[in-house]
Amino acid sequence: MKLLVTGGAGFIGANFIHYWVKKYPKDKIRVIDLLTYAGNEESLKSVKRKIEFVKGDIVNRKTVKKVMDGIDTVVHFAAESHVDKSVLNPESFMRTNVKGTKVLLEEAEKAGVKRFHHISTDEVYGELALGSGEKFNEETPYAPRPDNLYAISKAEADDVVLKFLKKTKMGITISNCSNNYGPFQHPEKLIPVAITNLIDGIKVQVNGDGLNERDWIKTEEHSSSVDLILKKGNHGEIYLVGSDNVSSNIGIVRRIIKLFGHGKEKIKHVPNRHSNDKRYAIDASKIKKELGWEPKYTSKNFKEGLEETIKWYKKNESWWRPLLETKAPLYDSSNKVIAYMNLDRELGRTKIEYRLGNGGRKKKGQKGLTKDKRRISSVMKKIRSKKWYVNSEPNVKEKLRKLAKNPRTIGFVEDIANRPETIGGVQQLTVSKVSHSLEGRKIYGVAAWFMVKEKGGNINEVGYYSWGMGPKSGAKILVLLKKKKKISHIAVYKNEKFPVGEEVYDMVGGFPLPNESIHDLVSRNLLNKIGIDVANPSVKLEELIGLGRIMPDSGMTNNHPLLYSVILKVDDTVFPSMKKWKKSVED
Repeated sequence: MKLLVTGGAGFIGANFIHYWVKKYPKDKIRVIDLLTYAGNEESLKSVKRKIEFVKGDIVNRKTVKKVMDGIDTVVHFAAESHVDKSVLNPESFMRTNVKGTKVLLEEAEKAGVKRFHHISTDEVYGELALGSGEKFNEETPYAPRPDNLYAISKAEADDVVLKFLKKTKMGITISNCSNNYGPFQHPEKLIPVAITNLIDGIKVQVNGDGLNERDWIKTEEHSSSVDLILKKGNHGEIYLVGSDNVSSNIGIVRRIIKLFGHGKEKIKHVPNRHSNDKRYAIDASKIKKELGWEPKYTSKNFKEGLEETIKWYKKNESWWRPLLETKAPLYDSSNKVIAYMNLDRELGRTKIEYRLGNGGRKKKGQKGLTKDKRRISSVMKKIRSKKWYVNSEPNVKEKLRKLAKNPRTIGFVEDIANRPETIGGVQQLTVSKVSHSLEGRKIYGVAAWFMVKEKGGNINEVGYYSWGMGPKSGAKILVLLKKKKKISHIAVYKNEKFPVGEEVYDMVGGFPLPNESIHDLVSRNLLNKIGIDVANPSVKLEELIGLGRIMPDSGMTNNHPLLYSVILKVDDTVFPSMKKWKKSVED
């Protein structure tokens, strides 16, 4: 067999190549991978001499045409798959996952490829209710609008494949797989995060309550299922692949911690991440019955699979440690780098460093925003009146004081200063931790965790309050126009507020399009609502500052829009100067 594997330097693709080389040493394997954030050529180091590696983009038709030469089978793993990245850089997901799949299919048919297998995900089916016992199967309809842009792009890619197979004689199959674990997984995902953190003595972060459930399959099992589908799968068939191993995230973490010989003191709950679906579970009856596939690692011997994975990460620190420092670029619609994304191990999630205006760096001699001393004094007076602040550790109180002196974070401190001593019968005892993940950057994440005493007397670290980023609940944008180093205008627009036609002045804002980043959401609204084009040379987007949610509640739910402050440097041709109002109050 002459095999082309797309995305072969990624986690699942690399494991498939190792599986295939070992089982079919005489087959010829060609790999194409762009080596983006998730791709790592080091994952193929031990089999490098046994494969042909091509660094290339599956959207580039010329490149794809070349790698298809002489190939009889294509296994398509290549995809943008980072959910957090999809919120901030959605264009790349639609480009790679949808357009890339279309290019591969078209060029494969032209090259006379006999067999094409498309790797998809169970996320295209949406989510299941916790405790329902339900499972996805081949008859499950796709979610009308999956909860994250990664899932949307994969659903679109599946649709491209399904439409293409109706007009081609090339043998095409699709598999939708559950969550994979095993060697070569980037240390930002749940299982490798837990393992690598424990190796380095860092607590394991659990998003939210950790009750979200996933169906876990070891990557070698996934590889064996693809092997069978390639050999026995019928044209146009879809196969769901899972190993009957549903577990909650907190359950996974507890198992791993126990295998390291530790207890619950190694668990740290952090704010829930964006688009964290409640439950995925797969009914793999079809592939078992029709193709005879049987997984080795199920819920009965999941411990063995975890032990093998832990052993691999302990032996291969030279593989995963460099990845802790890597940064993934995020692009705007014009393909310019506007930010970098990498892993914050203490927070257990990715962090974003923006490069807007002057690239996120102060120009020499540039002054920061003027501090409002009266506001700082008022906020600190209020927060010092709280028992939970007085009883907190000195280092925590010092962090809060620093945040209060920072123009970009004083609003956060002001919000928690308004936090009652008791919320819903739960008493706030102390602030246990304060984290400012992107200190000094134009957009940041900042959070505080509380030790609380519940009604029954139990004391837990469960209360937290955070300012996060993401357009899921829509956005309001406070537009500040700057001329000659001074803010000269606050730009607003007329909005139809009532059915009878009454208009009021409002802030720019709205909901993002399905594949729209925060940066593009802001740019589109500025142009459509108040006629300011950030692509105009006379306009410079200097700062985009996340100010948290409007009307936040104690639980920081997702039903309040995010507030952003946008500072635009403009000249007189873009926005006319306002006349000063000189009349006295008496007049």
